[in-house]
Amino acid sequence: MKRTLLLVGGAGRMGRLLAPLFRAKGYRVLVADPAGSVRGYARASLDAAASADVVCIAASLDATPTALEAVLAQSPRGLVFDIASLKTPLLPLFARARKAGVAIASAHPMFGPNARFAGNDFLVLDAGDPAAAARLTRLFSGQGLRIRRMPVAEHDPWAARTMGLAHVAALAAAGALQRLKVDAFDVDGRATTSFRHLLALVAPLLDQDPALTRAIQVQNPDAAWVAEVLAEEVEAIRAALFAPDPRPLAARIEALRRALGRR
Repeated sequence: MKRTLLLVGGAGRMGRLLAPLFRAKGYRVLVADPAGSVRGYARASLDAAASADVVCIAASLDATPTALEAVLAQSPRGLVFDIASLKTPLLPLFARARKAGVAIASAHPMFGPNARFAGNDFLVLDAGDPAAAARLTRLFSGQGLRIRRMPVAEHDPWAARTMGLAHVAALAAAGALQRLKVDAFDVDGRATTSFRHLLALVAPLLDQDPALTRAIQVQNPDAAWVAEVLAEEVEAIRAALFAPDPRPLAARIEALRRALGRR
């Protein structure tokens, strides 16, 4: 008899990316999503969470806490995990799940729904049940992912310093390009490699849902501080660049090379 995996929010873009993976892993994939069914997959209600071998919550960021709470109300017997990009709102639910004896873990695919698995990063978050985290690691192994484990409490500070920083930097760069009247659609033959890297950073943020971009920042306790650090650093670099004495900039770049492993 096939093992069953309930994909909550499976009609979304990440759900549609994950469903074929789980099927290839040998699971009978059921989809529970108020948005509708997914072609080729059976539709189910949240009641199926009680008996499923695995429950994956792939709902939107704002809907994930409610979805996880609804799943826990079914007293699930199998592994339960989410793929939300922020974990702070979920921490009380993780604690409740552990107290109830639910095998709970968490994950964060560090890529979007249009990406391939191979070559991308994937975080497995230990929510206080190492055995559940190990099961989750095995579920995603063999796909060419770079899988890293960390305690769930460390996730949001790390996300603010990496993903959140990249988002703010990209939006600031996009705003500067607009104010400087740079036509990013007409650069062929005139763009340096570094500028093309900048455009590659900016483009995904402009395509992302603004509500998601805002939620990733607002719901992360460290995000405002990271944005302040970036603003302060831009001003410090500006001052060093245009100072009469070139030595402060040279010293700053040397310090950055050492700190970021460029030597």
